[in-house]
Amino acid sequence: MSTSSLVQNAMSDNLAFSLMARLHVILRRQNGRVTDIEYMRINPAYCRAILDLAMELPNEALHDICHKLEDIYFGEAGLFILPPPTDPLLSRLVTKKSSSTSGMLVNSRVETSPLAGMPVLDHNAMVDQTYIGRLR
Repeated sequence: MSTSSLVQNAMSDNLAFSLMARLHVILRRQNGRVTDIEYMRINPAYCRAILDLAMELPNEALHDICHKLEDIYFGEAGLFILPPPTDPLLSRLVTKKSSSTSGMLVNSRVETSPLAGMPVLDHNAMVDQTYIGRLR
């Protein structure tokens, strides 16, 4: 994907988030329905179900929001239609490096890991550091 299409997707996602917040408020005020905006952003089936539910209610503002969200998510270039962006460059670099050295897969990941120099704590030591453990 090009940079301009990624920017366009981010702008569409921001617009969709604000529209879903308005949808959430109207649904909650009108019929006491509480929606999960974050889940609606990632699950097409849930998004479709909420939009269908909102379209059944007699509210023109709600219908306008639903039509806009339908276009953003399920339109020709909708967010649920387009393929997700590719992996970040750093993860592709690690994959290329590990594939070029066939036997060194584990070593290359350990070297590039930010936690490579960190000591590993056992479970009992982690429990001692928790909030409740410190109170006793």
